Amino acid sequence: MRDRGIVLAQARMAILVATRTPRTLIFTIAFPLVFLVLFNSIFINNGDTATLPNDLKVSASAYFTAGIVAYAVALSTFTTLAVSLTTQRENGQLKRYRGTPMPPWTFIAAQVLRATAQGLAMAALLLAVGAIAYGVPIPGSTFPAFILYLILGIATLCSLGIALSSFTPTPDSASTIAPFTVVMLAFFSGVWIPVEQLPHWLETVGKVFPLYHLALGLQTTLSPHASGSGLEAENVLILAIWALAGTRIASKRFKWEPQAARE
Repeated sequence: MRDRGIVLAQARMAILVATRTPRTLIFTIAFPLVFLVLFNSIFINNGDTATLPNDLKVSASAYFTAGIVAYAVALSTFTTLAVSLTTQRENGQLKRYRGTPMPPWTFIAAQVLRATAQGLAMAALLLAVGAIAYGVPIPGSTFPAFILYLILGIATLCSLGIALSSFTPTPDSASTIAPFTVVMLAFFSGVWIPVEQLPHWLETVGKVFPLYHLALGLQTTLSPHASGSGLEAENVLILAIWALAGTRIASKRFKWEPQAARE
């Protein structure tokens, strides 16, 4: 109970800090909302549809809304964890945390909890805007699968964000590599451009990475033609593999002491 209280207290503090950080408000909250409005208002005509790689048809508004939810989740988890952990490590904050009686794992758990809360909040906000403003349908039979994909995607991207922090020696490198990675992956993961319009080789590259499968999973669950629960084994398996890989790397390579001075 004591450790749980420590985690919750630190998570609340991390959320408070995030809400007072202009970069967080602009890049992880404002940008996805702006993109959602732009794509649904400018690039979509009434009745437009997109065909998913699994041959399901989905309304264009639902396609882009689900894709931008995946993008926002990646920013809220992968990017913010990589940047914040690298920054706190290099300014000596992690080293000081480890020197306190507080169990080290509680700090990491609090950061993951903060990222999870932010990712879920952004998903709820974007889906609500999509449904209310653009008529994005939310099928009741597949919505539990939407939530499951969301949770699995958050877990995967959190583990990868923590893992990436072990390879970024400075806050500047983390602030460059993490957002750039998400933006580049978004181009061939069906976020900005429907996968059916991509060259086949680029789609093949996208299939390797978790953002592709998170976006496809969310888009599938918003299709009225999805059968059964809406879950697809390939999407779940690839996300799980990346989650395990990220956890493995993070557990082996995570650093508590500043690294830039050693380079």
